[in-house]
Amino acid sequence: MKLEFAFPSSSLISKPLKTYRTLIIYAQELAEEISREGLTQAELARKHGISRARVNQWLSLLKLPKGEKKRILEMGDHWGSRVLTERKLRAL
Repeated sequence: MKLEFAFPSSSLISKPLKTYRTLIIYAQELAEEISREGLTQAELARKHGISRARVNQWLSLLKLPKGEKKRILEMGDHWGSRVLTERKLRAL
């Protein structure tokens, strides 16, 4: 008896699309959620399944100089491709 295995073609298996947010826009949304719901950074982190340190890092982006924030916000929110990385923002 010969066993045969059928594997689906790679075209049938699709990975979910990875999305990228402009981090300052995301940080603004997190800050709004904190003020709207009266959450601490730790509570917000638990709610979203991320570390408190990561929440703190993202919220600290809101302290960038106004000119830098404006330049980044003008890029918009690019869901399909990464325009600006955290590594690039570290230099600011």
